[in-house]
Amino acid sequence: MRKTELRQQDILKLIEGLDISPTMYKNATDKYKAVGTYLQEQGLECDIFPQGSFSLGTVVRPYRESKEVDYDLDFICCLGELKEKTTAKYVKNIIKETLCKSEVYKEKLHNKEWDKCWTLEYAEVNGIGFNIDIVPGVAEADDIVQSMINTALSREEAELAVAITDKKGQNYYWCTSNSRAYKNWFEKINNPFLNYNRENRKKVLFEKSRAIYNSIEEIPEGLERSSLQRVIQILKHHRDVYYCRIKKENLKPTSAIITTICAEIAYSMNPSMNVFELLQAIANDFEIYSNNQTLQEEFARQYINKNIIRKRKGKWYIMNPVNPNDNLADSWNDNPEKAEIFFKWVKAMKKDCLDSMNLEDNDFVALLENNFGREYVKKNVKLENYVSAAPNVIMNTPKPWGR
Repeated sequence: MRKTELRQQDILKLIEGLDISPTMYKNATDKYKAVGTYLQEQGLECDIFPQGSFSLGTVVRPYRESKEVDYDLDFICCLGELKEKTTAKYVKNIIKETLCKSEVYKEKLHNKEWDKCWTLEYAEVNGIGFNIDIVPGVAEADDIVQSMINTALSREEAELAVAITDKKGQNYYWCTSNSRAYKNWFEKINNPFLNYNRENRKKVLFEKSRAIYNSIEEIPEGLERSSLQRVIQILKHHRDVYYCRIKKENLKPTSAIITTICAEIAYSMNPSMNVFELLQAIANDFEIYSNNQTLQEEFARQYINKNIIRKRKGKWYIMNPVNPNDNLADSWNDNPEKAEIFFKWVKAMKKDCLDSMNLEDNDFVALLENNFGREYVKKNVKLENYVSAAPNVIMNTPKPWGR
């Protein structure tokens, strides 16, 4: 096996190990559906559905403050109330009040009220725990839906929008989320990548899931991973470690920013590209977009077709593809350091995940240990495949992922 191929396989093996397992996927699915059933039995007309990485198949185990943490899985609970006839405060708190009627859910409910959600904490599975974040909401009002249609969206897309609750201080507000339309948008781009060589990938996945599923046909699509989904997972994990190392975790880009940019770039790519070919193409585009920092208005003229990350009159724009009123880069404009560090991060990502294929063996192993933890690497990578058995020591190595 060629050196580059071996290294790519080992990086993928480490990333796959941070993905949600088939056992936990089934457990989380059963748990959120049970919450929905319970709320309905208590008289709340509601629809509960996944959003974010669990919905998109881009889950990667979070890494914060130099340590592994439990999975955070996000779900929207859309009540059957009319927005015009209720309040954000009522919708937010009726979920908690109803959950607290159950001794089971009352015990699992985190005692802190987050701005947008309530958190249920579940016991560990094979040493790893997970939380279910429940975001209360209602169907978005007709005037908001119409404004989204007038701006850019089809009626079908706009009518999927949900008004979710938000809390600042002691006050409750509404804000618009369109996670179901976003999922549909992402899947249209991802499906060609998912369908390429799909049967072979499903056979491999089935071998890992025999204890849960009796046939390949039973494996849910939510467990399959395309090259695009793997690229996003690589970026999300590298982001977590990089921003932790530079002690700027509060400035890291949201997963929505990473996912949106990657999907937009991948739209024009060949779906037969493997993970590292696609990662290279996306990294190349990131380098081009970094010129926005200095070229600004001239960038649009020099790179006519590059309009995913834009800078106009000193303001950054990364538009949500299913919510024309949502600029994902708003926080970059509030804190310019976020954009500056973002482009430093993508440069470091390219060096660590792509340029590292040309490193000496001991340096490459040291890089893996620095990004994934020494014990986790020793457990999952055959270090005897690398000529130099004693990697260089890198200071400030994060704590191991493995236990």
